[in-house]
Amino acid sequence: MDRRRLKARVTPWGFLVCLVAVLSTGAAQSFAAASQADTVLSVQGRISLLAADGKHAAVTTTVKRACARRIVVWSAPGRWSVSMKPGILGCAGDGVTQLAVGGGRVAWIEQGGGNSLEMAVLAAGLTGGARKQFEFATNGDRASGDPSGQWVGQLLGGGSLLAYNRWTQVCDRPEVEACGHKDPQLRLTDQELIRIAAGRRTVVLRGPAAYPLVSVGGGWMAVAGADALTIRSASGGQVATVPTLVGNGRPVALAKARLAIETTSTLDLYDPATGARGKSFSLGPAAALPLAGVTSKLALLRGPHRLVLVRLSDGKRISFPLRGAAATLVGARLTDAGLFYAYNVRGSGRIVFEPTGRLLARF
Repeated sequence: MDRRRLKARVTPWGFLVCLVAVLSTGAAQSFAAASQADTVLSVQGRISLLAADGKHAAVTTTVKRACARRIVVWSAPGRWSVSMKPGILGCAGDGVTQLAVGGGRVAWIEQGGGNSLEMAVLAAGLTGGARKQFEFATNGDRASGDPSGQWVGQLLGGGSLLAYNRWTQVCDRPEVEACGHKDPQLRLTDQELIRIAAGRRTVVLRGPAAYPLVSVGGGWMAVAGADALTIRSASGGQVATVPTLVGNGRPVALAKARLAIETTSTLDLYDPATGARGKSFSLGPAAALPLAGVTSKLALLRGPHRLVLVRLSDGKRISFPLRGAAATLVGARLTDAGLFYAYNVRGSGRIVFEPTGRLLARF
């Protein structure tokens, strides 16, 4: 793990990190506009995943080295970053498949294996320290193509919370037969909702009501059901329910005082503490873009090459100018501090941060 000032220095693992200012308006810019420029972190290697919470962003990167993968954590818009190696599966296996930031930590799921699919949940501090493995699960979804066995997933973070699901898939076919994906004889059991806090894993809920976790934020966790969404506290207790068909994949986002659910044509707001219905905004042409985040003032919709911001006071929408980043956009995250997005260019990666004040000024 390495912590360096962002002044174009190369870490022992070959990571070039530098802090630069990017002007995000036109060519004719005043000194005042330049002083409010977005901040960009440049890292060596291509970025594959992005996660963020508050002023912290994390990415996974790949370079041509023995362990080709790294996780880089940046505290924007400061001059410090931390880079770290993943575990054995992340280095020698398939790599990191899920990434989250929350509860003062960065966490990730890595996987690999031969005959069996092996999965591990690891986490480390945002400012340094050794990584710790919290979970290890195996199933048959590898050479045999049978997904029976133990799984971990839905790793999500936000604010004080970092949580994920663990579950088992059981095949009810005769022993000589195997189940495939979406097999009617494949069933879920032993569902758990697990929180990482104070360096420990704690199972806060067991059973069907614990799965699947779909959003974390503002001290809340949202778990989807077939016909309702349940908001739960950090300890797993039920806080509120929202009757909605979120089980069919409708995007959900949580903040301290906002629950946002995207329907086929609208963005619907609720109070996560009570489940009470609030405003509803038509999304127009932007309805084709899935909801990617919400704060007290803004919501983010993200497409493969496009970002749209929705102002929650009146529902006004604007397209965020990605310019050269659009073609290789990796991800975007909206936090209380602002907007992070990541993209790749010429074998290296970029993370851009724009604070909330500038986002609101765009309207």
